[in-house]
Amino acid sequence: MNINLREITKDNWVDMIDLDITKEQENYVALPSEAIAASKFYDHYINRGVYLGDKPIGFIQYYPNHRDGKPKEIFIDQLLIDISFQGQGYGSEAVKLVLAEIKKLEGFDSISICYVEGHDIMKPFFERFGFKIVDQDEFDETIMELHYT
Repeated sequence: MNINLREITKDNWVDMIDLDITKEQENYVALPSEAIAASKFYDHYINRGVYLGDKPIGFIQYYPNHRDGKPKEIFIDQLLIDISFQGQGYGSEAVKLVLAEIKKLEGFDSISICYVEGHDIMKPFFERFGFKIVDQDEFDETIMELHYT
């Protein structure tokens, strides 16, 4: 499986906005176009395209969790795989790659991620990587954390 992560640049951002998810999934994750646009207002947001070889198949966005007062934590804000590539293990491989990338960053010791109530399939998915539920916020999002130091 030749899954790789690539920085989103002016040369490949259109690849990301062409990714498709189901209408139902749009209730649980922002479209890449929205996430990329938001990231232009925050220098600390990191966007990654998920590629199978040279084919764009997904999108990931993460950033230091300054907003929640957790400066040593990285928050994975967006994770999606194109509908035609879901259920084939590519999301798991992408998560492994992004976790390895994040763990190389200096000054951080944990990673958080959330899923929206109703998208409960994500709970066992994230648990496979060691994430544990820590909270449910005011937006009905379940927060999970992974500590790695």
